[in-house]
Amino acid sequence: MRRGFLALLEIIRPHNMLAAGLGVVAGYYVAAGTASARVMVVALVAALATGAGNVINDYYDFAIDRVNKPRRPLPSGRLSPRAARVWYAVLVVATTLLAAIALPQPLLVLALVWQLALFAYARVLKRTWIAGNVTVALVSASAFLAGAMAADWPGAAVIPMAIAFAFVMCREMIKGGEDLEGDRDAGVRTLAVVSGPERAARVAAGAMLLLAVLVPLPALAGLYGLRYFLAMEVLVAPVLILGALAVVRRPERRVFGRVSRALKLAMFAGILAIALGV
Repeated sequence: MRRGFLALLEIIRPHNMLAAGLGVVAGYYVAAGTASARVMVVALVAALATGAGNVINDYYDFAIDRVNKPRRPLPSGRLSPRAARVWYAVLVVATTLLAAIALPQPLLVLALVWQLALFAYARVLKRTWIAGNVTVALVSASAFLAGAMAADWPGAAVIPMAIAFAFVMCREMIKGGEDLEGDRDAGVRTLAVVSGPERAARVAAGAMLLLAVLVPLPALAGLYGLRYFLAMEVLVAPVLILGALAVVRRPERRVFGRVSRALKLAMFAGILAIALGV
C-alpha cells in the first residue's frame, strides 16, 4: 500500500504543483503588495490542476517514458494505467468542485481552461513542438495572472507572465533534447527530433542568453526594485548563461538533463525574484 501511495504522489510531481501555487501567490503579491489567505484557495486550485495535468501527461506518455523515464510510476509498473485514470478523474473533480465553490466566475473559467489545455496537450498538442511548448508555457505563466486576478488587478501580471512564458519555452526546448530518443520513436515532433539535438541546443541557448539579457530590464526601467534585480542577476541569469554554454558545447542527453534540472531550480528563484520585485 505504501508503494502505491508513493507512486500516486510521485506522478503528480509535487514540485511542479508547488511552483504553480507559488506563481499564484507571487502574482497576488505583485498586484496587492501584500500577502493574504484569500489567495491560498486559488493557489490550491492551480496546484491541483497541475497535478492532474501531470497524471494525464504520464498516462499518454507511457510508451515514451519506457524509453526516456523508465523509473516513473507507470513504466516501472508501480502504478497501473487504470489507477492513473482513476487518480486523474479524482483530481479533476476535486479541482473543479473547489473552483466552483470557492472562486469567482473569472477564476473558475481560468481553472477550467487550465484543465482543458493540459488534457489537450497530453492527448494531442505535445506531438507538435510549437503548439505543445506554447500551451505549457501559457498555462504555467497564467498562474501569475490568476494571482493578480484574485487581487483585482490582472494588469500587474503582464511582466511576470512574459518572463515565465519565455523561461518555460526555454526549458521545454531543453527537455526536448533530453527526451529525444523516446520522442523520436513515438513520433513526437519536438525541435530536437525535427532539427537534431545540435540545432535544438543552439536555438535553446540563443533563447536562454536573450532571456538572461532581458530579465533585469524591469528593474532598470524602474518598474521593479533592487531586490528583484539582485535575485535575477545572482540566482537566475547565471543559470541561463551557463546552461546555454553547456548545451552548445555538448548537446548530449546527459547535459540536456542537467540543464533542465538546473532550470527547474532557477524557476523557483525567478518566482521569488518576481515576488520581491514590488
